[in-house]
Order: sequence, then C-alpha cells, then structure tokens
Amino acid sequence: MWAVVCLASAVLGATALTGWQVSRAGTAAGACAARSVDAGSQQTELARMRLALAEESAARAAVQKAADSAAAEVSRLSAQLQFLRSQSNASRH
Repeated sequence: MWAVVCLASAVLGATALTGWQVSRAGTAAGACAARSVDAGSQQTELARMRLALAEESAARAAVQKAADSAAAEVSRLSAQLQFLRSQSNASRH
C-alpha cells in the first residue's frame, strides 16, 4: 500500500517538475533539439578552446613560478631573521 502511494507521489512530483521547467523555458517539451554545426565552425571553436587552454596553462605556470619564488624569499628572510635574533640575544648576555 505505502509503496503504491510513494510511487504515485514520485510520478506526480516528476510530472509537476517537468511541467514547471517547460513553462519556465517557454518551449514545448520536445522542442529542445541539437542544432547542426558545420565542420569548419566546429574546428574553429576547437582551435579557440585549445588556445584558451594553452593560455590558462601558461598563466597557471607563471603564478606557480611566482609562488615558488615568494616561498623561497620567505624562507630566506626567515633564516636571516632567526640569525639576527640569535645575534641580538647573544650580545645581550
């Protein structure tokens, strides 16, 4: 009995959700079809996306290089600070 009620509730919910999405989109349920694209524009888009990917990869590499350089500088400055603090403590005693 409860299984039938649950199944009916799920079906009604799915139907209501589909109806709401169709009304929100303003199109009929079967109107969403893939449009055909010619091979030339497809190749152009693919080349554009490859270029964007290469640019993104280069930008990430530059950021990583800057981060590595900054980390090395922090390490160097930390070592200098530690040395100066030890020199300061040694001159006090």
